[in-house]
Amino acid sequence: MRKTDGLQVTTEGNAAGSGIRESGGSEKEREPFAEQPDSREGYVGVDGCPGGWVAVRLESGGGWQGAVYSSLAALWEACRGCSLLLIDMPIGLPSGTERRSCDGEARRLLRPWRASSIFAAPVRGVLDVGSYAEANARHKELGGRGLSRQSWALVPKIRELDALLQQEPAACGTIFEAHPELVFAGLAGSPMRGGKKTAEGYAERMAVLQQRLPEAVQVVEELMARYPRRVLARDDIVDALALAAAASAAGSRAGLQQVPETDLRDEAGLPMAIVYYAAHREQQP
Repeated sequence: MRKTDGLQVTTEGNAAGSGIRESGGSEKEREPFAEQPDSREGYVGVDGCPGGWVAVRLESGGGWQGAVYSSLAALWEACRGCSLLLIDMPIGLPSGTERRSCDGEARRLLRPWRASSIFAAPVRGVLDVGSYAEANARHKELGGRGLSRQSWALVPKIRELDALLQQEPAACGTIFEAHPELVFAGLAGSPMRGGKKTAEGYAERMAVLQQRLPEAVQVVEELMARYPRRVLARDDIVDALALAAAASAAGSRAGLQQVPETDLRDEAGLPMAIVYYAAHREQQP
């Protein structure tokens, strides 16, 4: 037993990798944030979750690990040596009235069922703002339009990711922006029809994942059992697993497609692109 981020957790080894289970103590002590898995190799998918960030790593030789991290810095420290890390969070950000072309192209590819899942990325100028009212006003000033509540909800995590990428140059060659719905469309050949929080949508996504990862249900069920819903939701696990599956299938950044195809950068030099794996290209010579 050890303490992590001031929270008491117990680690267990198993065939699938390290596990974390809740230990006794106060309500706060039972929140099972973890420094594991030690993702020094393999392919990692990351999604935001109520407890911070969930990471699923698929090992090159088989097997998996998964954990929730209270901070992205702790996650990166564990995953620093991974081959590829895909994250569901905007990286390159607009600075003025011109919107990111990657968001528009991703919506086009996800029509007619999942286009609305792509939120417009906020302008860089709102990252240092502390309230929605102030951010909305600044967004109107800089971007020429208001800031949606959905986009504002992402700002703290966008800020955290932006700080990591600017402070850790090595991360820029490993971490790339992805979107689960675009990843699922790439793996399946067409957008998902059902919403991810519905029973039908969950079954649809798991069927796609199980074609590549027979252990997909095990991953979801084990992480669901390990963490309470106030820390981790089922769709967060599915999204992170999908990104890990795409990274594993691609093998490297060169194996991924991106929108737009041209290399666009923001004022901080970060890429304004969303990557995905196109399964249909596996059949091409």
